Amino acid sequence: MSLIFVAGKDISSPKAKDSSLGEGVRYTSIADPSEFIDLYETKTSVSLDTLALSNESRLYTPISTRGTAPSGSHILFIVTVETKDTDEARDEFHRCCEEEHVPLLSKVPGFFRARRYKLESFAGTSTKPHGYIAIYEVESPAFMKEQGLLDSVSTAWYQKVSEEVVVDKSKGLWALQN
Repeated sequence: MSLIFVAGKDISSPKAKDSSLGEGVRYTSIADPSEFIDLYETKTSVSLDTLALSNESRLYTPISTRGTAPSGSHILFIVTVETKDTDEARDEFHRCCEEEHVPLLSKVPGFFRARRYKLESFAGTSTKPHGYIAIYEVESPAFMKEQGLLDSVSTAWYQKVSEEVVVDKSKGLWALQN
């Protein structure tokens, strides 16, 4: 299953109407409600070149999923990461996420699910997006203040990976649009 990520800066923009995408889910930025992302999960192979998307778009393939999808209102905490371009660096990053970071996060109150993806292609921008995205589905913005979240990013291994392997990172909170 692939993930199509469409980002825009005008909330009045309609969602994509491509039949191969199905129904997407729209989220708005908590920091700037005029910004949005639409997420589409596809079970079939797609190419961004064949889709009529008018905004920045990215195609991701899954790395891992942990937890259960929320059934109602929730918040997305999205982190994109660029790692050093060596197999050893990428392996260390993924091991840390899978063996320590995500298991610690999954114990924090308000956590539903973590999904990690690798960037396959992008369109609508000349700047290459970060190579990896983690989508954490959580109950509310209060999750960001939970001690367990702080603990999950304070371990010696996580700190080592952040300093030695991660080249760049961005974060954002996104609310499900009703």
